[in-house]
Amino acid sequence: MDEAGLIERTKNPATRESLRRDLEGMGIGAGDVVLVHCSLRSLGWVSGGPVAVIQALLDAVGIAGTIAMPAHSAGLTDPANWGQPPVPPAWIEIIRSSMPAYEPATTPTSNMGAVAEIFRTWPKARRSAHPATSMTAWGRQEDEITARHDLGDPLGPTSPSGALYRSNAKILLIGVGFNRCTALHLAEHIRWPDRPSVREGAPILVDGERQWVEFEVPQIMDDDEFLPVGDAALASGVAISGNVALAPCIIAGMPQLVDFAVDHWRAAKHPATPR
Repeated sequence: MDEAGLIERTKNPATRESLRRDLEGMGIGAGDVVLVHCSLRSLGWVSGGPVAVIQALLDAVGIAGTIAMPAHSAGLTDPANWGQPPVPPAWIEIIRSSMPAYEPATTPTSNMGAVAEIFRTWPKARRSAHPATSMTAWGRQEDEITARHDLGDPLGPTSPSGALYRSNAKILLIGVGFNRCTALHLAEHIRWPDRPSVREGAPILVDGERQWVEFEVPQIMDDDEFLPVGDAALASGVAISGNVALAPCIIAGMPQLVDFAVDHWRAAKHPATPR
């Protein structure tokens, strides 16, 4: 939808203040740690765009709170594994040798949306070290969330997702569904700790020099397989729906949602499994 379409479907523009009120109505309050996934366009026309959305989130949690957002850069992976779309085999070594190294300050996000892309550059925000699945955090617990991000544990217990789980974070989905909820990959890790691994690689800085580094990561489930467990979480009351501006939203406690998903998959007669 273009900007004219957004204006047409918006009765009154959302503002920093109106967004803050709506966030508080969703249960976001001072001191909260919140993992946010956001579609900017779902909100309707916003005065100030993604900057106003971030300001409203920070206003809602206050100086004692913390906001986190995924800052994934899926292009910094082994091109031999790319499938959407694949690249010609003759390109693979060229890409591996020329792809710029991951740097938190300069590597852009990919397919994360305008809010997450602006948030990764926010003054004093911290971004974790994983080249493909980094997390950005701002606030009281930013260091605890982003300090450790091992190459081999992109979304598991030792990653920022695990730190958010231990921080009793809330998950807020703004205009997106459970298929965008990265916390459910943590549940997947807990449910299937011994699943097969995949050989990966990325260009990173080692002692200030660019190197192509290879490592193993667990196979992951297709994100669309998170939708049924999300529906079950809503039906059970573990997750609650509401609205921020024009966006349909979902909020849940991260430990509660992750634990619910693990139990749901254990009880399923035909559980989904990592691909």
